[in-house]
Amino acid sequence: MKRFLTILTLFCITAGFVWAKDENVIKFQGDKYQLQYSTKSEENNGYLNEYFKSGEGINTWSEMIAVHHFPNMYSPISQAESFREYLDEINCPSAIYLDEENNTGMLDFILIDGKQLPIILEFNIFKYEKSPECGTIAIQYAKRYSVSNTFDIEAVKEEFAKLRKKALKDINKIEIPQIINSPLNEINTDKPEA
Repeated sequence: MKRFLTILTLFCITAGFVWAKDENVIKFQGDKYQLQYSTKSEENNGYLNEYFKSGEGINTWSEMIAVHHFPNMYSPISQAESFREYLDEINCPSAIYLDEENNTGMLDFILIDGKQLPIILEFNIFKYEKSPECGTIAIQYAKRYSVSNTFDIEAVKEEFAKLRKKALKDINKIEIPQIINSPLNEINTDKPEA
């Protein structure tokens, strides 16, 4: 009986550990993203949580999901419009989608890192909605493309065109996790899993 209780206790502890680990996972387009980084924003007094695929980290990611909490911002639509104004100021073309009925705003755009080859093209989607606690929450999906020659640029444009429509649709289905309101240093920066 004692052995049975010990095994049962170990099972419960293990099951609890697995459950706790899964609460820090976001599933998007068939992939799992693990929470690896959380920090408080000095600018908006909310937290930023970043999720990466297995084997990737803050310095080595190809795709990322981030959750931004803005506790003092109360209009997701106004926030999306303000972010678009900022993108216009830095000459970054974007598309904006506003849903007045559901009080949500969504933007997508490509950032270019570098002025000469090789460069990084980063596709981003931000969806703003009301936070269940207070303020606004934004879910961000980002995908990076490394471009080392002009032929790669055309291939990236084609891939981007295919990805964009599906990603915009899928970001609306994503279940936004509860924001982690405590600092968390990244787990993996450069080493892929063996």
